This record gives sequence, C-alpha cells and structure tokens, in this order.
Amino acid sequence: MTISIIIPVLHEQERIGGLVEDLKGQGAWVKGQEKQGVEIIVVDGDPQGSTIAAITDHEVVGITSEKGRGIQLAAGVEVATGSIILILHADTLLPDGGLQAVTRAVANGTDWGAFRLGIDSPELAYRMIEWFVDLRCKLFALPYGDQALFMTSSALASCGGIPPLPLMEDVELARRLRQSGYAFTLLPQRVATSARRWQKDGILRRTLHNWWLLLRYLAGADPKKLAQTY
Repeated sequence: MTISIIIPVLHEQERIGGLVEDLKGQGAWVKGQEKQGVEIIVVDGDPQGSTIAAITDHEVVGITSEKGRGIQLAAGVEVATGSIILILHADTLLPDGGLQAVTRAVANGTDWGAFRLGIDSPELAYRMIEWFVDLRCKLFALPYGDQALFMTSSALASCGGIPPLPLMEDVELARRLRQSGYAFTLLPQRVATSARRWQKDGILRRTLHNWWLLLRYLAGADPKKLAQTY
C-alpha cells in the first residue's frame, strides 16, 4: 500500500524543508534499510518554482502549476502513483505515526478520512475551535484540508478527482465522497496546524470569516470570488 503526499505551496521557502524532514522522520517511511511506498509531491503555484528551489531532498517530486489550491492539488494527483492520496498543507505537521494510522485505517475498510484538527498554540480559544471542528466532522463528515485529508485513489477517481477550485476544494471533495457513500473515518490523532492565520487576523474574526465563507459557498457563491476575500 503506497501513499502519495501532495503539498500545494506558494512562497513557503522557509517552511518546506522542515516539513519534508518531518515527513521523512515518520516511522512508516523507513523500515530497516527498506523504503516504504511513500512519495512526496510538492506543487508550487509560483511559476518560478521558488518553493521547489528551496527543497534539497532529491527524492521529493516538485512540479509547478497555475496558482489555486484545488488546481495545484489536481496537478499533483496527475503525477501521483500511490493507492492512497494524502493532502497536506505546508503549515501542517502530521502526528507521530500518522502515515501508519492512515494505512491501517484504509486496510480496515476506510475509503477516506482525516485527522482531528490541532492548532499549534496553547491558548484556550484554539481548544474551542478544535472542539467545534471535531463536532462538525462527526455530524457532517466535513473535514477541511488543514486536517490532512486522505482517500484511496480509486475513491477519488470515481468522484471526479480533486475539484480544480481556488478555494473550498476540500469542502466540495468531502461532499462528493460523502454523497457517493464512501466510508469516512475521523482519526483520533491531531495534526499540528500553524496558528498564523488566526494570529494575523484575530481568532474571532478569522473563525467567523471562515464560517461565513462556508455558508456562502454552500449557498452557491462563486469560489473564485470567495478566494479573493480569503
């Protein structure tokens, strides 16, 4: 069972090295001297490939595409060879043993899933956000991309692949997978997602804005216009 980890990036030169190193340190990557079936694909939305240029590990697959998270992810899927696709944001780290947890879940019958959200800050307000995200996932099977969404390549293909949207591609993908009847699992481990966007915009303002964007999208708003206000 192989995993293709697809990372959409835009000007993430300072973060990408640490993320690749963290992934390489995952226990599922190395077994003795034998490499497991894991590939890392970085899709750069900068036509100059500025983030790719900062990667020193030659085993990482680096490609460029038109800017837009859904568009970049779709480009990554085109070159992926794994039987499992895992979407990872550049500011999110998997929990220890995360790759093993994914392969174990799929082996037990899961078609798609995600980790619980974990925000990398000790502030109590972030624990409230995490609780609400847990509830959303349990009630509606609606994880976001910053929870390291994963799915079998066959389930993804049958749902039409990654929606090439500049924003809300994760929501649309989750809706398609859920509506197709594929088995969903919310893994118990939490990712470690940077709090940088909440810290930049303010916790309450960013949270309310995210909810407003979701409601507008579900009501039929154009993702391109939503992306301009993200």
